[in-house]
Amino acid sequence: MPALLAAAFVFACGGGDGDDNNNQPTGGGNGSTPTQAADNGAGATGGESGKVAAKTGVVTIGEERYEFTLNQECKSSFGVLVGVGKSTDGREIDVNLQIPPEGGIEDIYPSIRIDDQVKDLDWRAGGDIIGDMAGVSEGDSQVDTYQNDGKRASGTATFLELYAVMGGKVEPVQGTFEFACE
Repeated sequence: MPALLAAAFVFACGGGDGDDNNNQPTGGGNGSTPTQAADNGAGATGGESGKVAAKTGVVTIGEERYEFTLNQECKSSFGVLVGVGKSTDGREIDVNLQIPPEGGIEDIYPSIRIDDQVKDLDWRAGGDIIGDMAGVSEGDSQVDTYQNDGKRASGTATFLELYAVMGGKVEPVQGTFEFACE
């Protein structure tokens, strides 16, 4: 049954736009670093849940703050909250967030991607591409803690910049995220 749910989720979420967050383990190496659902309120996630409006999101990576309108997709599918959108200020910056329910779903892992075409940066927390690259260790790129109530998600993450990793620089950066579909 879990495999059927995972297959239905993959089919429902589609892709086709270069999206490579294909439900793979987070972290580096074999992806065995556990990602934990936050256990007690917004304080545990590093964010202030409930502060973003419906169909919007905020991601901070180090000192950089990104704000998004989730106008391409924002929904809960089998408990997995998915948000896809663009920068609120019109810059060419895209976001793709995938946060499973706190109880988890087999083979569905949390991931965040920020594609900053203005600064030529491709930030990743989790996902299949970055975790399998040379030099990336467990925990270098993952969603560390998260909450998902089916309408909103928030948490903390460790990001890597894809192009830097491809150039041999593995420099994890701490961040936070929050988004709401309703």
